Amino acid sequence: MNTSSYSYFRFFLLVAALLTLSLAPPPKPIIIKLATLAPVGSPWYDVLMDVVQDWQEVTDNRVQVKMYPGGVAGDESDLITKMRLDHIQAAAMTATGISDVDKGIWGLSLPLMLQDYNQLDWLRAQIEKELTGRLEKAGFMVLAWADVGWVYWFSRQPIYAPEDLQKQRIFTWSSGPNVEGLWKSGGFHSVSIAATDVLPALQTGLIDALGTTPLVAATSQWFGIAKYMNPVKWSVMTGGIIITKQAWERIPAELRPKLRATFQRHQDRIKNEIRYMDDEAIRVMKEYGLQVVDLSPEERENWRNWLEPHLPKLRGLLTDTTMFDWVMELRNELPPPTESTP
Repeated sequence: MNTSSYSYFRFFLLVAALLTLSLAPPPKPIIIKLATLAPVGSPWYDVLMDVVQDWQEVTDNRVQVKMYPGGVAGDESDLITKMRLDHIQAAAMTATGISDVDKGIWGLSLPLMLQDYNQLDWLRAQIEKELTGRLEKAGFMVLAWADVGWVYWFSRQPIYAPEDLQKQRIFTWSSGPNVEGLWKSGGFHSVSIAATDVLPALQTGLIDALGTTPLVAATSQWFGIAKYMNPVKWSVMTGGIIITKQAWERIPAELRPKLRATFQRHQDRIKNEIRYMDDEAIRVMKEYGLQVVDLSPEERENWRNWLEPHLPKLRGLLTDTTMFDWVMELRNELPPPTESTP
């Protein structure tokens, strides 16, 4: 083959290769199935939908997210099981679901310990590295922390003191820590059911009271039956958006920082907007019949005095012993609360 013919041959091969590349189908998008109990139309759902849109935009649709809201994929324990089986890859959930991976998350939610978000932010900053490390060891990556709100007791009959709560049938998560026996040992009647069954349980009288956040009580319409709210901040309900390590590593490395950045933006939005929607939820529920029980300072302090000797029982049950001991030490260093109660 002479030089001229060889040059033409090389040119032909180059053109053929370019044509082949141009005709080749684009790589298949990476599908991430994300599930949550948050109902359609709720503030958390709106945030997640914005995240979904951002992920697809910053990756030019190389990563696509399919949402399964409102508990259609099951309760939070079901979501963890399905993530481990790779049936879904991500979930936005409360500490109840995350505790199925590691109970250390409950260190942020010990009863009557925190009274405002300034304290929560400080405490989380102390233990966040430990929490994310534990979850990653178990095969889950934390994309963002989220705050569901302050937990108050909602009930059919007004609750002024722990003795009043003992007269009510209390909802406890079937997928959460096994504290049903602990409640019963304290003279309480707890009923363990899935979160998706709370409304029919209230309607049928299976339960009379539940600890939940005002925004959840409002969006789920639970307050229509449990129409009394005790104003003591029982605990803070935290959560997060997690993805399996296996699914995260399927995403090209160059895209991961962009995806994390979108979650950071929305995490700031949750802090600045959604975590303060409880006040508006209480105002709206009061217009529709919610009654916030009026407690004296002495009655509020009575809750703390009653709980203090019971706290050690949570060690190793609600959260692991190492995290419990660490958080109890940190409790003495908490900054003073700055926010008011309802």
